[in-house]
Amino acid sequence: MRRLLVLGAGTAGTMAINTLRPRLPRDEWSITVVDSSETHYYQPGYLFIPFGIYRPDEVARPSRRFVPAGVDLVLGEIDRIVADENRVLLADGTDLPYDYLIIATGTSPRPAETPGMLGPEWGRSIHEFYTYSGAVAL
Repeated sequence: MRRLLVLGAGTAGTMAINTLRPRLPRDEWSITVVDSSETHYYQPGYLFIPFGIYRPDEVARPSRRFVPAGVDLVLGEIDRIVADENRVLLADGTDLPYDYLIIATGTSPRPAETPGMLGPEWGRSIHEFYTYSGAVAL
């Protein structure tokens, strides 16, 4: 049995597992997706929260809702990828071997890397829409 491991159950990770599960025979492929959160946030929707097009609750759903039958969801923090051994280690010590790996862990904003972005008004009168909390505050 071949093992597909997907790191990240956000938009890209769930698109991958929902596209591949029907195409990969269940008797030949096991598919596992790892994510750190039980909540799936639809990041493209963040932009629309400040304008009232989406409410915050409309971009947050249980992660399991987007995981198709026949895909195992593992909740945990990724510690490291041991590429030369085809395995991923989680922070709790769980060892996940794989034959194929998809890394879909997304991005995270780094406002400190933009000169002048952080300051006393950051999070008070200066906000962003790249995170759930930032979009809600904006």
